Parts: sequence; C-alpha cells; structure tokens
Amino acid sequence: MTHSNVSARYVDNERLIALNASHAAFRRDLTKMARVATVANFRDPAHRRSILNGWAVFKNQLEQHHSHEDRFIWPNLRENMANSEAAMSVLDDMESEHALIDPLLRSVDYAFEHHETADLAAVLDELNSKLGYHLTHEEHDAIPMIVEAIPEKEWKKIVSGIKKASMSGAPEFMPWVTEGATDGEVKRILSMLPPPARLIYRRVWVPKYRKVSRW
Repeated sequence: MTHSNVSARYVDNERLIALNASHAAFRRDLTKMARVATVANFRDPAHRRSILNGWAVFKNQLEQHHSHEDRFIWPNLRENMANSEAAMSVLDDMESEHALIDPLLRSVDYAFEHHETADLAAVLDELNSKLGYHLTHEEHDAIPMIVEAIPEKEWKKIVSGIKKASMSGAPEFMPWVTEGATDGEVKRILSMLPPPARLIYRRVWVPKYRKVSRW
C-alpha cells in the first residue's frame, strides 16, 4: 500500500484488508505527528487545534484496533493454536506489547497538555519506536497465523463481531483509513462495504471528515 511505504511484509489476503490498511494509517499518522507536533507549533492556537484533532482520531483508532484484536482475534488464535508453543509465545508478546503502548498514549496526552515543560520530542519518539516495533512484529509473526489457523467461516464470525462492536465508528474509521491512499487502495478498502455504504462514504463521511483540520 503506497501511502505508507508498506513493504512485502504484509500478508496479501482479502480477509486482511482492514488490518493492513489500519497499520498503514497508523504509520502515516506517526510520521505526521513527528513532523508537526513540536513545542513551537503548540504555541500557535490553530496549529495546536489541528494537532490535537489528529491525535484524537489516531488515539481512538489505535485503542479500537487493539481492543478488537484482544477481544476477537487473539482468543480465537489461542484456541486454534493451543498446541503450538511458538504461537502462544507470539500471542503473549502481542498482549504485553499492547499493555506497554496504552500508558504511552496517556504520556502523550500529558506531554501535549504540558508541552512547555514536558519532553514532547522524547515521548513522541518512544511512541513511534514502540508502536512501530509492535506493528512490524505483528505483521511478521501474528498476522500470518490468521490465514493459517482461522478458517474462513470462523473469520467471518470474527469480522461480524468486530463490525457490530464498531458500527458507530465507521464514519470516522473509513475516511481516516483511506486518507492519502491511492485510488486502487481506496477501491480495495471500500470493497469491505456494501454499495449503499460506499455512497454514504463518498457523499457524507469523507466531506464531513475533511472539514476538520488534522495535523
């Protein structure tokens, strides 16, 4: 996926469209954050609002992403791969890495609120480093297990559960995850939606999303 310099580490599988696109969007936002979230920009009210708007969406999407993995995906893999010590080790890593990242989000909140005294650059660098490591680790070791160990029928149940849990978030998620993507990437991502929802995406969700300045 071009918009985030995604390499061949991604498992190219239809069932992983949302997962891969989300990882690309997280990397995109981490890059933007590192560039614009400076003490100097926080002193300017317009820049500050824009940064905080971008951060609010990024944080919400990351928390939802991790919640869906912890609630729907990892438990299924644990059940299906219970006899594999290597798989259990990877899934333990996923959970521990999530636990490390969550406090970092609160640290960034604090650094943004106290930007004049907090070491903003160091906090953002730590988030970039640890989240970047986690995304790559997940792509290399956890995501391939989804294709290997979760049958299509089970995966459809997982996707159904995630959709029910996140239905109200689609107006933010879809414009966010497609931001900066190529036409081909957008078409692939939108293939997850029924045709009526694609129309709503274009006519309602995207225009509303773009009215707000982010980053």
